[in-house]
Amino acid sequence: MTLEEIRQSIAERVGRATDLNASVKFIVDGDKIVHVDATQQPPLITTEDKPADCTVRVSAETFSDILAGRTSAAMAYMFGKIKIEGSMSVAMAINRIL
Repeated sequence: MTLEEIRQSIAERVGRATDLNASVKFIVDGDKIVHVDATQQPPLITTEDKPADCTVRVSAETFSDILAGRTSAAMAYMFGKIKIEGSMSVAMAINRIL
């Protein structure tokens, strides 16, 4: 997945989550960064590397599987395919939109 495809996929899902009220940074394949600031409406989604309440590290393959519904974010986390840093309550809210 390209950085723009990742940003667009996240933007579509975050737009539906009006209760997130936090910042989240997705790092895909170690170098593709998408930052979501959902403390404002509409959420600001950029490809800048900014501090966040929660950071999610995932491979492009696992991210694609989650978006396509082939696996859940919770299962990927339990099998170590997703690494979470920061607020676990924000991570649980992200799970609802993915």
